[in-house]
Amino acid sequence: MQMQAILDLGKFASVPVVNGLTDYNHPCQIMADALTIIEHIGHLEGAKARFEPDEKTVEKSRSAGISNIVLTDNPREAVEGANVVYSDVWASMGQKEQADFRRQKFQGFQVDEAMMELAGSKAYFMHCLPAERGVEVTDGVMEAPNSIVFTQAENRMHAQNAIMLHLFGL
Repeated sequence: MQMQAILDLGKFASVPVVNGLTDYNHPCQIMADALTIIEHIGHLEGAKARFEPDEKTVEKSRSAGISNIVLTDNPREAVEGANVVYSDVWASMGQKEQADFRRQKFQGFQVDEAMMELAGSKAYFMHCLPAERGVEVTDGVMEAPNSIVFTQAENRMHAQNAIMLHLFGL
């Protein structure tokens, strides 16, 4: 959904409108990401998050209060010392006609076991799902003990529930 449409809906609706996902941002995912990082690292402040290579994902996490973010064209350098390595699909909704171009453009950005080793043994892997295994991330990284993607997905439900409870005044 386009951002302007959700703003117009919120402006004229007689009930609260929650931006679940627009082309601009994904606030429910931001809340889930923040909760997941706090659960596993203990804090957001000073957490080092590294993203591959999606600027929208970076903006989501900046909105959540994660400030130590690197977006770079050198993925191996970017992951060094990261607490979290975060990937997203390379061709999101509405971009599927660009999938081949993006696969070519993002070669070298796939999060694989070697990249996670560069991040360090305490680094976590996150992905907002669904993942295209073998494209932006390998099966080995998705299934590794330091992959917290399924906790992250569960936390999206908890975040959305909390938002609804807040809207109901509970």
